[in-house]
Amino acid sequence: MSLSRLAVLVSTALIGFGLPMPAAAVTVASREDSPTAVSWLERAAAAPNRVSFHGTQIITSWGPQGASSAMLDIVHAASQGSEITVVGSEASPGAKAFVQRTANAGAVDGGPLALLQATYALVYKCCTDTIGRSAVLVEALRDDETLAARFWIDKATGLLLQRQLFSVDGKTMVRATVFTELDIEDSEFLGHLPPMAPSGVESMGLGTVDNLRSEGWVCAPELPASLKLYDVHQDTSNGSLQFSYSDGLFNLSLFEQRGALDPAAVAGFGTTDTPGVYQRYGMPSYVVWSSGGIVYTLIGDLPPDMLGQVVRAFPHDVPVKLSAIQRMGAGLAKIATWLTPMGALSPKLG
Repeated sequence: MSLSRLAVLVSTALIGFGLPMPAAAVTVASREDSPTAVSWLERAAAAPNRVSFHGTQIITSWGPQGASSAMLDIVHAASQGSEITVVGSEASPGAKAFVQRTANAGAVDGGPLALLQATYALVYKCCTDTIGRSAVLVEALRDDETLAARFWIDKATGLLLQRQLFSVDGKTMVRATVFTELDIEDSEFLGHLPPMAPSGVESMGLGTVDNLRSEGWVCAPELPASLKLYDVHQDTSNGSLQFSYSDGLFNLSLFEQRGALDPAAVAGFGTTDTPGVYQRYGMPSYVVWSSGGIVYTLIGDLPPDMLGQVVRAFPHDVPVKLSAIQRMGAGLAKIATWLTPMGALSPKLG
């Protein structure tokens, strides 16, 4: 199975860097959000399209594998996009990726702002400081008032300086993204322009979901953990589909393609309590299996408990032993290299 041309459209949220994603087609729920909190988050969503900078960012994820961290060097040109390099040693130079600028300012750190407002109560916590810069603090709370996230937003530029995400208990941190150094530039120019989206990958829109479902594809409008479908793409060369889900904080891409899973493609993945389901935690995490003639691949930044809820919501067949001819060559070991940009960097992230 070759998902390469489709997979490059996977959410930039997977690197924890606040570049815009497609706006979510949702209606914002009636909540007692702080207007000041919403205003600051809107400013943070728009900031990358007007502020150029050079900074060092550390991303840390906690899960069953322990802590995984990466240090990134980011050169961002507001008119072009970002050059992102994993900071490595001289013996192991860092991988590099490019993220293209978009005109959409509908996301904060990769999560659609409309979904963030629809899912969480947003609270303004006033003033603070981080990395020597004056900032404001905004919190996102779940319906039970447990803490879901904290955002530190630079007063001068509106850039998101730091973000922390918490598990459902409101206390256990599962992901942190923080700038340790940040220099605001009057202008930046990237010597290598970010690559354009590959040809043959088309946005299908949410209006096609009913038809896709009637054709046997699993494309639920919502998944457990408050994840909502906000975008659908298809690779016209092989018919594979990508369904993008988010709750405004956590993001998940579901890839589906007709065929059968080649067990060799999940070498290095761990097994689960469900036969035939393989997983690998990290930045990002992966879960793969096949059922009903469809190979499913979940890629996202969800905590293990949320990811488990999502996996259990899908159909699962008892796996059968495949002959060499029957194997479709899912090539899942290569999926990380197709992501933009986290997957391109993931070999350096462990």
